[in-house]
Amino acid sequence: MKLRRYLLLAFLAVFLGTAVAAAIVVRGWTRDLPSLDALENLRLTSTTTVFARDGTPIAQLASEEGGITITRMLVKLEDVSPAAVAAIVASEDQRFFRHYGIDWIRIAGAFWQTLRGNLQGGSSISVQVIKNTLLRNLSGVRTLERKFKELPLAIQLERLYSKEEILEMYLNVSFWGGNLWGIRAASEAYFGKDPAELTLAEGAYLAALIPGPNARFRDLPRVRRRMKTLLEQMVREGWITQAMADAAWREPVVPNGWKAEYDAEGNLVSAELLDPGANSLPDLEVEVAPHFVYEIRKELIRRFGRAKVFGQGGLRVYTTLDVEMQRAAEEAAQAAVKRGLPEGAQLALVGLDPETGEVYALLGALPGTEGEFNRATQLGDGKGRSPGSAIKPFVYTAALGAGWSQASMVEDKEVSFPDPTQPDGVWKPKNYDGTYLDRAVTIRYAMDRSLNVPAILTADALGVRRLAGELQAAGFQVPKNPGLSIAIGGGIGATPLQMAAAYAAFVNGGWRVEPQLILRVEDQQGHVLYEARPLRQRLWNPDVAYLGWDMLKGYVYDEDPLGRGNLAWRARIPGRVVGGKTGTSNNARDLWFAGATRGMSAVVWIGRDDNQPMQMNGREPSSSVVNPPIWRQFVENALRGRPAGEPAAPEGLVQVRMDLLNGEANAIGTPAYFRIGHTPMPSTLPVGASILIGLEPGRDCLAGPEWPPEQLRWKAVPPGEVARYRCD
Repeated sequence: MKLRRYLLLAFLAVFLGTAVAAAIVVRGWTRDLPSLDALENLRLTSTTTVFARDGTPIAQLASEEGGITITRMLVKLEDVSPAAVAAIVASEDQRFFRHYGIDWIRIAGAFWQTLRGNLQGGSSISVQVIKNTLLRNLSGVRTLERKFKELPLAIQLERLYSKEEILEMYLNVSFWGGNLWGIRAASEAYFGKDPAELTLAEGAYLAALIPGPNARFRDLPRVRRRMKTLLEQMVREGWITQAMADAAWREPVVPNGWKAEYDAEGNLVSAELLDPGANSLPDLEVEVAPHFVYEIRKELIRRFGRAKVFGQGGLRVYTTLDVEMQRAAEEAAQAAVKRGLPEGAQLALVGLDPETGEVYALLGALPGTEGEFNRATQLGDGKGRSPGSAIKPFVYTAALGAGWSQASMVEDKEVSFPDPTQPDGVWKPKNYDGTYLDRAVTIRYAMDRSLNVPAILTADALGVRRLAGELQAAGFQVPKNPGLSIAIGGGIGATPLQMAAAYAAFVNGGWRVEPQLILRVEDQQGHVLYEARPLRQRLWNPDVAYLGWDMLKGYVYDEDPLGRGNLAWRARIPGRVVGGKTGTSNNARDLWFAGATRGMSAVVWIGRDDNQPMQMNGREPSSSVVNPPIWRQFVENALRGRPAGEPAAPEGLVQVRMDLLNGEANAIGTPAYFRIGHTPMPSTLPVGASILIGLEPGRDCLAGPEWPPEQLRWKAVPPGEVARYRCD
C-alpha cells in the first residue's frame, strides 16, 4: 500500500514538474509573439509590374526573398474563380468557415502523430497565413515551438479579420512550387491564365499541389488521384454537385510543361513531363520592348536600390513607352531586313518627345535577335560610337551662335594641318568622295553636300575648345584632347538615345532634354514614390536653334545647284516638315540618320557589334541610302493622326531666297532664314540660265549619292525644272 502511494506521489510529481516545465517552455515560446498590428503594414514580397504610358502592362520583374527569386502578383479574392477557391478551401481547411482560427479536430490528430515522432501538419488556413507572414522566418522548421506560436496568433487573426480577408491573404501567401507564391503566379505558370478564369478542374489541380508542390508537379498521376479524392469530398460536403464533379474529372487538365492524354471518362492514359522547370516564371517577363524594359530595370535599381526593387518589389512603374509607336519601330526594322541590310549588321532605333525627352519607342536590336545588350544605350560600352557627319549640324549651329549666317562662306579645297599622329606629321582631310570643289561655298551648301573640309575649317575658325564644349553640352562624349577631326565625328562618341536627345534641340527652341523613361512609380498601396518632371538645359538661344533647324531642313529638301541629287530625300514624309542628317564613320563602321519634326526626335543606327567595316552587295553601304527609309517609315506611322507643321520662326528672323553656292540673294534661289540686318545682298540670275544635273544611267531621274560621277548623264535644265527629274 505504501509503495503504491509512493509511486502515485512520484508520478504526480513528475507530471506536475513536466507540466510546469512545459508551461515555462511554452511561455518562453509565446512571450515575444509579434503583434498582429504588423499585418496592417506587412509588405509582401511581390512582383513589380511595368506599364506603358496608356496603362498596358508590358513587363513583370520578379522580386527576391532570402536570395531566392519570388514571383508573387497580389490578387483580390473577388478576382479568383469561386470554383478554384472552393476546391482550395475544401482541400486545405474543410471546416474553415466553422472554426475560429484552429481546427481542433484536425490538429489533435496531427499533434498525436508529432508526439510519436511522425511530424504531420494540421494547420488551418488561418495558421498558414500566420506561418507565411508573421512567422515566415520559421516557416521551414516544423517544431512544437513554431506551432505554439502559431495557435494564439491564428485566434487573434480571426478576431481582427473576416473570413474573406483571411482567405484573400492565404491565396496571396501560399507556395505553389518553383518561384511561385500566390495563386495569381501559380495560375499564370501552370495554365497561362488569370485566376478568375480557372475552372473547377484547374482549381482542384492547384489545391492538390499545395502540400508539396515541387514533388507533386513532377508526378501528375499522383495529383490526379488526389484530385479525384478531393472532388468526391467536395460532393459529400455540399460544395458541388455530382454532375459538376463528373464534368471536372472529365476535363483534360494538362499543366504547362506536361504532355498528357485522357480517355473519354477522364482517366489519365499517358503523361510525360517535358519541362521540369515549367513550375517557375521568368525573373523578367517582357511582353513588348525588351530593351526598353532592361533600361527601366537599371533605372529602378539606380533610383531606389536593389533591395527596394527586388527585395520588396510590388512596385507599379508607369513608363513613357507608347505601344503603337514601339510597334511602328519594330515594323520599320522588319521592313529594313526584307529590303536588305549590310552583312552582319545590327540596328538600333530611338524616338522621343523633343519637348519633354519622354522616350516613345526604343529598339536595341533587330526584332528576333534580342539579348541583354542594348545598342540604343550601350554602344561602345556606353561610350557610344562615332556619329560621323551627323555631328555637322552642331558644328554649323555653333557657328550660327557665334554670329555666322547660313550664307557665310567657307573654302572647299585641299588643306593640311600639323598632326604628329600622321606618318608625315601632316593631316590632309578629304571629302567623302575624295574630291574638292576648289572654291568657297556657303555653310548651308557645305552641310547639304556633307562636305568634310568646310566643316573642319569652320571648327578651326571657331576654336576646337569652344566647339568641344558645345558638343559636350549637347550630350556628346568628347575626348580629353580634341582635335579638328571632331568636326566630322572623330573621337566623338554617341549612343542613339543620346543622339535623339541632342537633335531634339533643333525643334524645341534650343533646349537639350534629358531622356525620360519613367513617368511615375507607386508602391503596393498606391503611394507615389517618384514622379518625373522634364529636365532641360538651355543649349542655344531660340533664334540660333531655328537657324540650325532651317539648315537641318535644307539637308532633306534643298536642290543642289550643281545638279547632284539630294542626300536625304528618302526621309521626306508627305504632309510633314522634317529635318535630319546622315552620318557615316570611317569605312562604314556606323551608319546614322538622325532627324526631327514636330512631336518627334528620332535616330536610326546601323552597324556591326564587332565594329568592323560593313559591306552591302559587294561595296561600302551609304547611310543616305540605308537609314532614311527606316526613319521615314517609323516617324510617319508613329505620328499618324497627330498634328504636323514645324516650329514658328522667332522674332528677329526673316526669310530670304539665296544662291546656295555664293550666298547672294537670288529671286529663284533657296529659301533660308537670316537675322534681320544680316541678309545676303541681292543678285539676279540671267534669263534663260541653266544648271547641270546628273541623271541615273538609263533613267531621267536625279542621281543619288550612291552613283559614281563617271556613270552619270549630265543635262542642262532651268532651275525651276529640277524637281521634274526627281524619282521616288
